[in-house]
Amino acid sequence: MSMHDEIDRDRGDLSSSQGRLVSDFHEGNEHPAMSIPFTAVVDGRSYEGISISLVEARVSGLAAFGLAQGERMASFRFDFGQFLFSLPVAVTFAAVNNDTGEITLAFSEPAGPHMPQLRYILNAWLAGDVINLHDMLQARARLPKASSRSERYSRPGVVHRVLARTTGLLATTAATALFVFAASALLSDRLFLHELQGPAFAVWDGPVLRATTSGQLSFLAEAAEKGEPLYTIITSTGSAVTAVMPCNCEVKQQLTGSADTVLMGEPIVSLAAPSAGLVVEARFSAEDLKALRDDARLTVTTADGASQAATYLRILPHANDADPATAVTVLMNSEPPLAVSNAGKPITVTIDTTPSWLSFLAAARASVIAHLSNLFGALAHDNDI
Repeated sequence: MSMHDEIDRDRGDLSSSQGRLVSDFHEGNEHPAMSIPFTAVVDGRSYEGISISLVEARVSGLAAFGLAQGERMASFRFDFGQFLFSLPVAVTFAAVNNDTGEITLAFSEPAGPHMPQLRYILNAWLAGDVINLHDMLQARARLPKASSRSERYSRPGVVHRVLARTTGLLATTAATALFVFAASALLSDRLFLHELQGPAFAVWDGPVLRATTSGQLSFLAEAAEKGEPLYTIITSTGSAVTAVMPCNCEVKQQLTGSADTVLMGEPIVSLAAPSAGLVVEARFSAEDLKALRDDARLTVTTADGASQAATYLRILPHANDADPATAVTVLMNSEPPLAVSNAGKPITVTIDTTPSWLSFLAAARASVIAHLSNLFGALAHDNDI
């Protein structure tokens, strides 16, 4: 018997004693095996990688019956954390240990199409460089290793988790607050705010003198003392009707021009004391009066958009063009007083019946919005600088 026959017999005896099935193509190699994390999938069954070289790979797993027969296509998967790289390689099962579950996969064509990619991965893993496959995929060669228990509970990790939880809690709280503010604003605007539909104007707080007869206005004094003639109307019969200043007042506004034709009851001038200010004269309908409860808050908005609180003053006799059964004229005082420039201009009146708890939320919402506006304004100013 020759020396080669004895070596083959000894190898067969060794394989039988270890429970292995050795392929005729597996004769050993000088390529170093590297313990790089990978997974081999053969016939839909996954095997965990032990080591790999340019000519073979050692894996572990439950081997199916008859694996040592014939050539199979294996998919070697390398997990780079952000992506998974799969490399198909034709292999034969060179050795299967049924006791330990260790399997040796010999590459059928070590110099096949997979060789450049596999060589680059192994070299980059060994050098710790960055892997770049065909200018498409990039990742660190050193795959992330599972952190130990001490690292998992180290101080930086705990601080990071606490900060993450705190940030999440603050974000949730802010989102909840914004939702509550938005819901309260919508609820208040829809249910508890009533805008007056009738006309409203800023007028002087004083009497309005009206024409006592129909005719042509022939005389109108811009300034008159108490008891002096204020205006004169010539009737159609040629007679003159003169009205005198009834009080120590000033002519705040001329409502009719000189030489105009006026009808009985038409307003001529608006009078007020020298210290008098502007008030709001508004016409309330029956629907508006229903909203005017004891706990209602009045707000007046001028033509320039400024809003301020108002209080009920008194009810005036109904105007000639108003039906007393459906509308009444109400005077309201504002705090602070309206500016003189608003005299004769239209005013928007709002009746607010919002409950106190909802008003508190509205005030909080306004405060938060103001603080955020100031903060963003400061940040924008710093960026400009």
